[in-house]
Amino acid sequence: MGIVDDLKSELQSARAERQWYEADWQDYVTYTAPDMERAFNRPGGVTAQDGMSAFRHSAARERSRKLYDPTAVWLLDRLASGVGSLTMPEGFNWHGVGFGDPFAPPPTQEDEEFFELVRDHLFRVRSSGRSGFALANRSRLLSTVKLGTGVLFPAENEGNMADIRTPIHYRYVPLYEIYLIVDAQGADCGFFRVRKLKAWQAVKEYGGNVSDKIKEEADDPKRKNAEHTFVHACFMREGGFEEATDIRKSRYESIHFEEESKHICRRGGYFEYPLVISRWDRDGLSPYGSPPQAKLMSDIKSLQSLARDGLIASSQAVRPPIATHAQERQLDLNPGRTNPGLIDEQGRPLFRPMIDTVNPGAADAQIENIREKLRIGLYGDLWQTLLEGNGRTATEANIRRKEMADMIGPFSTNIMAGNEALFEREVGILGRRGAFASGSPLAPPASIADSDVTLVPTAPIDQMREAGHFEAIMGFQEYLGIAAGADPTIMDLHDREEEYDLTRRALGLPAKLKRRPEEVEKLRQERAAETEQQQQLAAGESMARMAKDGAPLLKAISEQDGSILPKDLGL
Repeated sequence: MGIVDDLKSELQSARAERQWYEADWQDYVTYTAPDMERAFNRPGGVTAQDGMSAFRHSAARERSRKLYDPTAVWLLDRLASGVGSLTMPEGFNWHGVGFGDPFAPPPTQEDEEFFELVRDHLFRVRSSGRSGFALANRSRLLSTVKLGTGVLFPAENEGNMADIRTPIHYRYVPLYEIYLIVDAQGADCGFFRVRKLKAWQAVKEYGGNVSDKIKEEADDPKRKNAEHTFVHACFMREGGFEEATDIRKSRYESIHFEEESKHICRRGGYFEYPLVISRWDRDGLSPYGSPPQAKLMSDIKSLQSLARDGLIASSQAVRPPIATHAQERQLDLNPGRTNPGLIDEQGRPLFRPMIDTVNPGAADAQIENIREKLRIGLYGDLWQTLLEGNGRTATEANIRRKEMADMIGPFSTNIMAGNEALFEREVGILGRRGAFASGSPLAPPASIADSDVTLVPTAPIDQMREAGHFEAIMGFQEYLGIAAGADPTIMDLHDREEEYDLTRRALGLPAKLKRRPEEVEKLRQERAAETEQQQQLAAGESMARMAKDGAPLLKAISEQDGSILPKDLGL
């Protein structure tokens, strides 16, 4: 049995295990996220035979076929935007760089400036329009919030190794294409990506290394758009290790093959885990995350049912079904129109509404109760509270920010955890391109050359957590001012330089604001020399003044008693 047969067997097992999740995903998309993966938003789910080309009629109608109340939809949109602005806002450095060793000494001024240099370079790479980071990361975040799991694939730009601006291409991987594999501890260790490519796309993607059938179809104008299924399998390589420099001994092995013909199109590997996976919440050791609306689906479905019934009731109240006498007659219900023959000799109408007790607002209270539950469960009330914060004092605003950090913090931590894999992948690609070699603008100082570095979160949500430290420092300063008034010696216990460092880090200010130690020492020496010179000048002026003021007095005394002669005083 060949390696492709083994991989297909593993893929079949992964597909069977994921069926339980696919049913949930289809519900999430149907009732809360009609703008997400099309493959989930249709009868039959992702395993339908027609694959991604499921729509043959109005896509908008199919996507919203069960949506009668959009409350959950716009709450999730607001949540995704809010979480994005708190964790990875555009135009903001939402992470820094620091030592990976928790027992490493505090970074020096030179270390911090190097870390900031690397950080700024990474953000310049991501901000390049050709890198695709902004769109891919946005899609990943939406998938994380709305479906529970988001996947980003940073691929090395192997087509142009000399491209400094775009060494990495960032691509979003739809959840219906990816089958994740975790080990016994829940750590990501492999995946299968199953996607359909047209014949001409496959030839371009794999440089012509495809089966003869696909080559023939790609050369035929009538058959070049025929679709075929391709599988990308990635798993831990036997005998691979982290410090490998040869791709054949890399930690992860990668194989692309055609599912039908089993033809291997590409074989290689990765030195780092190639996927960046973020999960909203995780159920045990599941490879997939759980979205915030997972625990609210019964309420969301009830809301859709009540809204649908309310719409029907409103229609019945405005245009109720009509019963007519003896036989069916066509009624013209337009204003001012005449309907002859529809009353008897006594003037009684020969028709009447079949339902006259409809109350369109009967379910309004219940609908509003469910909406309130959703606003609380999907954090809509929190954003509204912050929007209504005008006129608050600084202390009240900080308290609100602290509440937001406490509520969103655990889930934002799950999202940010995936960024550590992103940082490791990016630094690995840049390092293999010589970005950190001697003589490069990003060459590390000697103190960092052999150290482990990692991502340090500095997003707004992290600054909200640090705001508590700043408030504590400010309160402690007030205490010191009062205590020093009673006992000035208490200031001997306080390290003002350490206070400065803690305050700067709590506010997220760059290291360049702080002078280098040698610069500080030079300034202090110059200040001390200037102070000493001023003291010497002041002492000389004092002596001269004393001599000038004392001369007439001594002369007067000497003239009175002659006991002190001016020549004895040197006058």
